[in-house]
Amino acid sequence: MKIENALSSEYEYIQRFLEDVYGHSFNYFPAAYPYVWKKHTTDFKNIFVIREKGKIVSLVRIFPLKTIQNGVEIDLAGIGSVSTLYSHRGKGYMSLLLQHTFEKMKQEGFPLSVLGGDRHRYNNFGYENAGKVIELEIFSRGLKKYGVKAFPALRYDNTDKKILHKIMGLIERSNYRKIRTVREFEEVYRKQGINVYYTVKGMDFAFVVVSAIEVMDSGMKSIVEFGGKPELIAGILQHLVERFGFTGFKICFPDFTEIPSDFISFASSWDIRSGMMLKIINLKKTLEGLSKRDDFLFPDDKEITLTIKDRESVIISKKDGILKIENGRGENEISLTEIEMVRLLFGTFFWVPEKTDKKVIGILRQFLPMSIYLPYLDLI
Repeated sequence: MKIENALSSEYEYIQRFLEDVYGHSFNYFPAAYPYVWKKHTTDFKNIFVIREKGKIVSLVRIFPLKTIQNGVEIDLAGIGSVSTLYSHRGKGYMSLLLQHTFEKMKQEGFPLSVLGGDRHRYNNFGYENAGKVIELEIFSRGLKKYGVKAFPALRYDNTDKKILHKIMGLIERSNYRKIRTVREFEEVYRKQGINVYYTVKGMDFAFVVVSAIEVMDSGMKSIVEFGGKPELIAGILQHLVERFGFTGFKICFPDFTEIPSDFISFASSWDIRSGMMLKIINLKKTLEGLSKRDDFLFPDDKEITLTIKDRESVIISKKDGILKIENGRGENEISLTEIEMVRLLFGTFFWVPEKTDKKVIGILRQFLPMSIYLPYLDLI
């Protein structure tokens, strides 16, 4: 079966194709994902298709994501628009396309791939639930209890470049984020269903991005992006409560260390869950990237071997403060399947298989699992 790239001349056909497969309304994808699915933002070289009689019947797309994970740049290969016409399912087309994308990812040096989807479907391809999202619920009564005063907030109208650059400056200080171009920032904030509000107090500036969709018809809203002084952010939230009658907000963080202490006080509750599905494309490159992080606390004078069964073995060792990561097999080996290795490295909580040697567990606990996170607006 021949796998080909999509053509720019097929843009309108692809939109109708995706709408049919997913059951979405006309022009849903450019409206929902303007930063990647408008014609001028579509990366056709990363769209892979199978055709029958000259027409696309199955399609998948790679979305290259340059991200910052706890201050360190790590490239992710996003997978999205996984789609086959209903009349052509069961022919194995998507398996062929996904295997093709994995080869492309290896060739292009991606350490990890990320997607959102059904775990039972994607476990078969080496993806597993991973990462950590801490979602706080902040109700209006919590803001009132702690005496939060409203700060008058203005709506960003997608035209004021000075305001956009202030927002960009705050986002670019985040420890967990996707690296966006100016153009991507402009497109992201044109996404349907979100509103951006900001406030200024003296030399200080803060903003929040609010999803227009209510959470379970509760009167609560999701804050999908934010930045600035915590007191100003809280003041914007109180302003929105007073102006629109919102009952509260859901706000997500990648780790408890990223949550301002005031927000813990305001919160009525929080949940901890996985945030994505990950597949390890190259274990050595993955560990090399992670090892640059401040929280990669591998113990001195220790060695461990991480093995993905039938694929790859990597030795991590540290002596006299010098860390080494190299292919091969050494001491204290732990051999896991692809999805088990994702659980070990990026699980929401620490996990090892039953009967793992206590010495190995003692080493692993000191530096695993590693947080990995993508903000809502950058998920595909």
